[in-house]
Amino acid sequence: METATEIFETYVKTVTKLFGDADSYYEIPDYQRPYNWEDKEIEQLWDDIYDAYTGGVESYFLGPIILIKTDKRFEIVDGQQRLTTLMIFFCVLRDLYLKNNKKLSNMINSLSDDEYRLKLITQLNNQNQFENEILNKVKFPPNKMTKKEKQQNKFLNSACILRDKLKSIKKDEIEKFSEFIFNKIVFITISCYNRGSAIKLFQVLNTRGMDLSNADLIKSNLIHKIEQKYGHGESTQRKQFNATWNKIESITKKLDEEVCDIDITDLFTYYAYYIFGRNLKKSLYEELDAQFKNEDPNKIIFEFQNFVEKFNSIVIEESKLINSFWYLPNQIYWRSILTAAKFENYKFYNDLCKDIRKFYYSYWLAGYTISKTKQISYNIIVWIKQKKHIDFIKNKLNQKMKEDGVFNRIKENINGDAYNNIWIKPTLLLIEYEQTDDSKITFINAWDKSLHADHILPVKWESIPDWKNIWNQNSAMKYLNTIGNLTLISGKKNIAASNSFFDKKKKIYEGKGKDGITAFEISKNILKYKQWTEKEVIDRHDWIISQLEKILDIKFR
Repeated sequence: METATEIFETYVKTVTKLFGDADSYYEIPDYQRPYNWEDKEIEQLWDDIYDAYTGGVESYFLGPIILIKTDKRFEIVDGQQRLTTLMIFFCVLRDLYLKNNKKLSNMINSLSDDEYRLKLITQLNNQNQFENEILNKVKFPPNKMTKKEKQQNKFLNSACILRDKLKSIKKDEIEKFSEFIFNKIVFITISCYNRGSAIKLFQVLNTRGMDLSNADLIKSNLIHKIEQKYGHGESTQRKQFNATWNKIESITKKLDEEVCDIDITDLFTYYAYYIFGRNLKKSLYEELDAQFKNEDPNKIIFEFQNFVEKFNSIVIEESKLINSFWYLPNQIYWRSILTAAKFENYKFYNDLCKDIRKFYYSYWLAGYTISKTKQISYNIIVWIKQKKHIDFIKNKLNQKMKEDGVFNRIKENINGDAYNNIWIKPTLLLIEYEQTDDSKITFINAWDKSLHADHILPVKWESIPDWKNIWNQNSAMKYLNTIGNLTLISGKKNIAASNSFFDKKKKIYEGKGKDGITAFEISKNILKYKQWTEKEVIDRHDWIISQLEKILDIKFR
């Protein structure tokens, strides 16, 4: 059995010692995500260090650095963001003060190699930018960086922030503050002799920055398999792997920017549910690491790319059916199920979409949490892989809903106080989509602050004589928050309509009143009524229920 010293070595190092050792060359491997610290993280690091300096502390611990010792360099597993930010700080310090301060000059030069290059190598695709705009000389922009420029060059953005921070300090304090950073800031370096030990340590230590996600760890492991078989360097297999990974990153980035909040770890989670058809017993990385143990990395990543492309094809689809899934409180299971079905070319895919929408909406309307549907969600994936007929899955879902008394709970909830339930706007939007022509379908964000569920009989009905003449206290209390008395309206219209009488409300619902721009079809449906009494609320309630029964293919009356 290996001892701790045979697995890793630990040292307490100051910044000078960390970067100043003759053999201390640090490399950020390409499985790491690019440098991504933004204003908030840079300013937090600065504030922590500067507060420690002004507070007169003897030393300030900046966390552990996890490294893998290779033949020529140390590969950074955890600590990329902190070390890169410090390196940028040194470059800014060098360019602002080096010429006029011999002591600072000596400190900076102690961090440089024989060619006067600070000893940090970032990823290949970022190295040119890092060298040309930071290491050689910081190319400060003449004007304040725009939001887009900050995103495109986070190295330079960090440099600008650190420059401004340094300039805010009195000149006679710069040397003392810099000396504090070089000699009083300490790290614990953990140098591992193999990748497995480094990754396990990373998972245990909750370090500052959390440079690696589960997706990064999976990528690291797959690249390591390629290196074991084909050696270090840019082998054909390594290039092929990187090209495929870059395609996955590109798809994911576009989805994250244009469709939904998502990253590669999320996609690996859906993929893991597809592979295992069960809840994960260990971490995502550990489960997939064991699964991929004897498989070819390029085959794995190519299959995963296909899985991601199937997911992409689902979520970019503009349809009433897919739009309705986005409102569900849990997004993991329907995404995993539909992607698994696409990936397996499940021939009953369209029917499956309708059946699982019915299933998840029914449990939502019934007031159940996701824990009630968790296990059967995994079962659905297994049944898809087994090519079970859709009738088999449908029967299983109906049996589950019957056992849990779902329809009785829906009936109770839908006939009660609908206004104060989170599902009210999504439910009305389901009906809105049904009233809209397929060629005019656009996604409506149910959580947009400008979208409201409007009371047709207003909350303050008693303050309006015309309403008070046709409603009494008992009837108003009974029907005010019911689904029959609610409709969709946009923000500005809501202000105008909220406490108006019915004739004025109708004009606003139609889009002809104050701020009337685009009316909802579900609100236009109200225009057929000449007045709004208890009878009309009941009639509209019945119509909404009939629409829900039709859309979700359920009977709860």
